[in-house]
Amino acid sequence: MLERKKIKDLNDYFLKLEERKEKGVYFYRICGYSEKVGEFIKKYYDTARRTGVVIEGKIPNPDEKNLSFYNEIMGEDFQMNMEFVYGSLKKWLPRTNEFQRQGMAASVYNALVSMRKAGKTENMLRNAYIKFMCWLYYKFERIVNQLGDNYIPKILYEGQISSHELILLSILSNAGCDVVLLQYAGDQGYLKTDPGSVLSDCLPMDGLKPFPQGYCLEQIKEELRDEFNNKRLYGPRPSLTNCTNAWIRGNGLDDIRESILLRGNDSRFFYNCFCRINGAEDKLTYANELFRLQQELRNSKRNIVIVSKEISRPTPQEISEIKRSNYTSGDQMLLGLA
Repeated sequence: MLERKKIKDLNDYFLKLEERKEKGVYFYRICGYSEKVGEFIKKYYDTARRTGVVIEGKIPNPDEKNLSFYNEIMGEDFQMNMEFVYGSLKKWLPRTNEFQRQGMAASVYNALVSMRKAGKTENMLRNAYIKFMCWLYYKFERIVNQLGDNYIPKILYEGQISSHELILLSILSNAGCDVVLLQYAGDQGYLKTDPGSVLSDCLPMDGLKPFPQGYCLEQIKEELRDEFNNKRLYGPRPSLTNCTNAWIRGNGLDDIRESILLRGNDSRFFYNCFCRINGAEDKLTYANELFRLQQELRNSKRNIVIVSKEISRPTPQEISEIKRSNYTSGDQMLLGLA
């Protein structure tokens, strides 16, 4: 089992187990929104979608078919001890290894003990145990088999969580999963289930505001699909961005003369200049100054476009050379232009 730890930064969630300062897992609920939180949720959703489990709404209760299969394999026996839970997991989840079964058995047993201390009867404990086992098999088997890996499996839950759901996510957290709860309506509903915040932590960030109207994982999925389609259509985003004028000395034409190699050395940028000059220092020499600049730029093998007064309108010949198609979407048009 792994202990629940505190994060220093949201990106701690994406650290491998060996990279975490304190070896443990994170279980946070997010009750407010900021741009940074939005970026985190998008990244965490994408990670959980690929290597974990995303829950939108509720975890479906086991149906008659699920329960019938469980009884066929496991029977109706139930005992409140570690040996029974471990043996049941070995039979019910045969793809788990020794380490995974031991951690999961300890986590399940501890949860049942806490429920008994809270006043649950033997029959209630048995029903909860069977529900947990069915959920582990039908909803979470893909991550149960990853427990103990250096890449910690992720769970993302969207909605108002129930008592049994919270206990199950706590079981998985203690067994070695990271968990994030999205609480769009604030923390009041959660605190009715876990008044002392015993099972999870509320994200402690300054400047959080209520979630935007209509915000949901479905919206994030749409954004990710658009990003994927754009990448497929237009290729990856450029690795460079422009650094406009931050490097110049304010000398006008002399700044433009500055060699590209001497403007800066940060590999993230290309250094460009956008300069507007109103008037001339010397009317008599101004034309010669522009001519000399043109010659220097050409001698340095830099490409030049000179526009005098206005950009000329396209000629009929130029227009006729543009290949045009019928587009059914903006993406198709942009791809054609590209």
